[in-house]
Parts: sequence; structure tokens; C-alpha cells
Amino acid sequence: MMLTVKKAFYKVCFDSMKVGILVFDKSQEIVLANEPFYELIGYHKNELIEKNISSLFKNNQILINLINDSLKLNFNPILETIIISKQKDEIPVEVIFGTILYKNQTYYKILITNISFRKKQEQKISKRNYKLEKELAKRNFELEQAIAKLQNLLQKEVELNQLKTKFISLTTHEFKTPLSGILSSAELLLKYANLNNHLKQNEHALKIKALVTRLNTILDDLLTLENIESGNINTTYSQFNLTDLCYECIENLTPLLKKNQVIRINSDVTILFHDAKILTIIITNLLYNAIKYSNENRLIKLKIRELKKSIIFYVIDQGIGIPLDEQNWVFNRFFRAKNAIFYPGTGIGLNIVKGYVTKLKGNISFKSVENEGTTFKIKLPKLISK
Repeated sequence: MMLTVKKAFYKVCFDSMKVGILVFDKSQEIVLANEPFYELIGYHKNELIEKNISSLFKNNQILINLINDSLKLNFNPILETIIISKQKDEIPVEVIFGTILYKNQTYYKILITNISFRKKQEQKISKRNYKLEKELAKRNFELEQAIAKLQNLLQKEVELNQLKTKFISLTTHEFKTPLSGILSSAELLLKYANLNNHLKQNEHALKIKALVTRLNTILDDLLTLENIESGNINTTYSQFNLTDLCYECIENLTPLLKKNQVIRINSDVTILFHDAKILTIIITNLLYNAIKYSNENRLIKLKIRELKKSIIFYVIDQGIGIPLDEQNWVFNRFFRAKNAIFYPGTGIGLNIVKGYVTKLKGNISFKSVENEGTTFKIKLPKLISK
């Protein structure tokens, strides 16, 4: 084959490649390019020959790396980069680098494939994946919420079962203790009746009355607990003598006082317009706790103060107090402090008191030091009789 024919043949082969081919020297001047490459970037042949290749690549560092370390790059994986067209468009391409040795001079070749369509497809896939990931994240979040909700319900079910067990144990004990006391006092009442000892008869009759009252209070507490939970508490406001109400509460609790225990009232309020029944329950519960958790020979104080817009109740005892690390749970249903486990009680009294105080739009707080005593403070709004 003649040399001119060979050149023509090589030219056809060179230009018929499906990829662009670019050859340049160490000075980065273009020495050869095929037709697919010209078509890709929109230049004519004469516009590129001897033109510096760096003007065609957005990232020139890869060209510098090729020249400085061509042997290593010869075996590098396919790279992706951006070339700049004559119209200044950025075209994503895939490139393969290599070297050519011709007449003892090294040249550098680049096989260039237009990957614009592939990039568009990748972007579509990326967007689709992003949407799918977003949807998946949303579904996972909803699933996690559902699982958390189920776990919460399960935990509540476990806690409810524990509370039921604890409630049965506590209420059984609470009923058993007064009933045993009633039975004992009834037997002694019969005994002293035969002996015509009227003083002892009256003493045990009062004790039976107090224990029956206590049983009624426990039953009322149980019914009240359900009403508080359901929010079904009705208030009835009226004007009444607060001093008389307090003394009536104390009279009902007197048989339960321990030896030399005294309840002292200090009040600057006589007539009050409020819910007498609810106040009776609140005062009785707090005084009962003060009696129960105080030892013999202790003073219990009930102080009532009238302010411009509120009425303040204080119940002060010198009892066992509430451990500091347990004070956050005092108003929780069925809670009993670790130093109170040997005292009778259901653990619902203060929960009921708080429920009633809240219903009356008041607030309850306390200060307590273990082995020194506790002060409960109830603040209720002052109401005006219509």
C-alpha cells in the first residue's frame, strides 16, 4: 500500500473512532485530534492545532499529573472531568490517559467520551433515589413513632398491672387494719359494759367511730380517684364557717391521735365562700398524714392566712419528713416514700389532694426535711359570693 494511501486509510480509521482522541506534547500544545473530538467541542481543525490544551479543561491539574507522572497514570482507572466547548459550555466527559513515544519524544493521548446523556440519567436516578430515601426516611420515622407508641402503651400496661397489684395489696392492708381495730374495740366495749366502766366504753365507742370514719374516707378516696382521673369532679360553692369546719375535721381525727399529740389551729379567716366538702377532704387528708407520720408528744399546726386575692393553708408537722431524693414523686398515685413503708396508707391521699386543689384552681407545694418534719402549703383563690 502506497504511503499516501496508508495516510488516508489511517486518517479514516482515526476519524471513525466513536470517541474523541486528543494528542499533545509536554508543553501542552495540541498536535493531533480526530473529527469526533472537534464535533464534541465545536472547534474546527485549524482552530485547535498548536492551541494550549489547558484552555479546554476545567481542571488542569489532571494534565499536569499526566505529564509529571505519565507512567503511573497509564494504569489509572477511567476518570471523569469537564471540558469547555467553543461556546463555553461545560461538557461532562470520561477520559482515559496514555502516552505515545514517537522519534524519541513523548506525547500524551487522551481518549474522550461524551457522558452528558449518562450524567443526565444519573441525575434523574439521583433525584429519584433522593425522593425514595426521603420517603423511606419518612416511613422509618413513622414506623419508629409507631414502635415507640406501642412500647409506651406496653410500658403503661405493665405499670398499670403493677399499680393494680400494689393497689390491691395496699387497700387490703388499709381495710384490714381499721377492721381489726373495730373488732378489738367492740370486744373491749362489751367487756367494759359488763364492768359498768362508762369512761372506757365511751373511749372505745369513739375509737370505733373514728375507725369507721377512716374506712369511709378510704372508700371515698377510691371513688374520688376515679373521678379525678376522668375529670368528673363537681364543685359546689357556698358560704360557711371555716373555723367550725376545721374543728369538725380535728374532732373526727381526735381518736386517731397518738399519745400527747396536739393539733393547734391558728386562723385569721372565719367566714369563707368556697367548696366546703372539697376543703374538708383536703384538710382531713393532710392532718391525717401529719398524725400518721408524727411520733407521740408532737405538735401539729393548721395555719390559715387571708391575703388580698387568696387564702393560704399550712399544715405543719414534726414527723419523719420526706427523703430529698424522693420529693419529686410525692404527688404520684400510689407513691410511698422509703421511710413510710411501715406506716399504713394507700399512697393516694396526696394525689387526691393535688387533684382537688387543681380543680379549685389553686396550687400545692411543700418543704420537708427528713426526721425533722414537713410543711404543706395550699394556695386557693379567694372567691366572692354572688
